[in-house]
Amino acid sequence: IVDLEATGTGSTAKIIQVGIVILENGEIKQTYQTDINPHEALEEHIKQLTGLSDQRLSQAPDFSQVAREIYELIEDAVFVAHNVKFDANLLAESLFWEGFDLLSPRVDTVELAQVVFPTYEKYGLSSLCELLEIPLEQAHTAISDAMATALLFLKIQEKIQSLPKPLLERLLVLSDSLIYESRLVLEDCFEKIADGRACDWLDCHGIYLKKQAKVGKERYLSNDFAKNISLLGLEERPEQQKFASLIEEAIKNPLPNFLQAQAGLGKTYGYLLPLLAHCQEKIVVSVPTKILQDQIAIGEGRAIEEVFQVAFHSLKSPKSYIKLDTFYQSLERLDDNRLLNRCKMQLLVWLTETKT
Repeated sequence: IVDLEATGTGSTAKIIQVGIVILENGEIKQTYQTDINPHEALEEHIKQLTGLSDQRLSQAPDFSQVAREIYELIEDAVFVAHNVKFDANLLAESLFWEGFDLLSPRVDTVELAQVVFPTYEKYGLSSLCELLEIPLEQAHTAISDAMATALLFLKIQEKIQSLPKPLLERLLVLSDSLIYESRLVLEDCFEKIADGRACDWLDCHGIYLKKQAKVGKERYLSNDFAKNISLLGLEERPEQQKFASLIEEAIKNPLPNFLQAQAGLGKTYGYLLPLLAHCQEKIVVSVPTKILQDQIAIGEGRAIEEVFQVAFHSLKSPKSYIKLDTFYQSLERLDDNRLLNRCKMQLLVWLTETKT
């Protein structure tokens, strides 16, 4: 796993720091780090980003002095990096001018993370480290970034090996669309996965769906709003209690009722808990935006479901759902579009974990 810091990102960029972590059989075997003298002043934003100074780099070795050591360290390895195109091209070019041809297979942890963690919003190294609880103490320091990328790579392998083997076989069919030789990771994991490990999923013609968790026996909610709030682990709020009391009064009145309250009051619990406590019928909550709907689904609704075992479902229009038969047909069709095939891979992984 390699990470480079450079004077910029353009074609004239020069290496100023190298960090390398050697992984073998899932274990860190060796690390290497060095500063490189670029023989030019750093731009201010590079200094701020990396913490390096012109004075420090003026005392560092030239790349020519460490080129052989770096080449012999990685020449027979698979070259892994976060955004491998930048690091591999820059290092290969620098080595070429010193007489070394770096022809290692390349693996990109950005694209692999996009496939195996399909619900994340950002795939920068810092964001992934935060989401996956990977330590990254000095971001944009080559050895620190390389170490974090190594741990990310192990997390990616772990996630791939947790998938059903027949599903991984289907992913391999699409993996030629991954950039460079990233499919090597899937092939390696495929060899390590034991057969017959699909008990946690529902096999739907080679598409694996997460089995629905069994909901326990529904518990009765207390007629005391404060007690229900306490069971949810929340603190009492006088205005929310007042709102809930108005809801309880409205339940006794068969006519439509309209209540308005300020933001931040806790209205969702304020109306849901009394309704669930006093009504026997199913309840439909209609909200004006998908954002609010999703907030309730992953927030208040999820909490009520977990504490009181009340079944809770979020319903959207048909266009918000995946049509499995159409998706299956797309999997049977060979497409030339690389991004489309990667999207298929993401959906296959997402279907193994989504509850919706």
